[in-house]
Amino acid sequence: MKHPDEPGNCALLIVSCDKYKDLWGPCITLLRRFWTNCPYPVYLLSNTEAADFPNVSSIMTGSDISWSHNLRIALEHIREPYVLLYVEDLFLTKEVQSSAAESLIERCVSEHWNYVRLNPTPKGDIRIDNAVSRISPGAVYRSSVVFSVWNKDVLNSLLLDGESAWDFEEIGSKRTDKLDGFYASNHTLIHASNTVIKGVWEVEALNIVRKLGIEPDIHSRRVMTNKEYALWKLKQLRSLLFHLLPHGTKRKVKGFFRQKK
Repeated sequence: MKHPDEPGNCALLIVSCDKYKDLWGPCITLLRRFWTNCPYPVYLLSNTEAADFPNVSSIMTGSDISWSHNLRIALEHIREPYVLLYVEDLFLTKEVQSSAAESLIERCVSEHWNYVRLNPTPKGDIRIDNAVSRISPGAVYRSSVVFSVWNKDVLNSLLLDGESAWDFEEIGSKRTDKLDGFYASNHTLIHASNTVIKGVWEVEALNIVRKLGIEPDIHSRRVMTNKEYALWKLKQLRSLLFHLLPHGTKRKVKGFFRQKK
């Protein structure tokens, strides 16, 4: 039997910062509700505010220099060789497919994968079996940080100081092309709602959270205006259309529009 102080194979890291402190309580409450027997130690990354929740360990970085800088510090404090990245504004809405998720994570560890995404968002392009598909070099969001399990050393090697999470997902994906061992689940194993967009509550997500019996602190951040909500829905529609493009053209299209900005 493993000693309580001996590290396991994977840790769950909620990547956050102090300005999102109001989301920590709802996020962790729903994590515990919908992944009741989550077997992984839980860490919360922040700046100067400590996490005051049972069985959640704080990692504090001090100044909020950048997402990548903060994450690098967190990885230095985690002993487990793999880390499941978790975002504080993605609230669980249904029971996690825990058996399938934990089986896939164990497979990732035992087969020495570099990365596996627990949801097909987006899906891999080379089907391996019913559970998982490989993500080929050149794929968009090959380095997605949403519900993704990483070999900690590989993740650390890909981080570039000064990058945001969005930079890492888009620009950092190119840096993964030299590496094999990137996979995505064929099935949605973790159902969640994207609650906060650019610092404000998304209207539909706020209603979903309230139906789950959680009353967020809307005094700490405002709710989207009607105009913001309409623009957000248009962006979601654009994203759906984008993912209908052939695998090999998506990065080129994203690169073209990024240059136009």
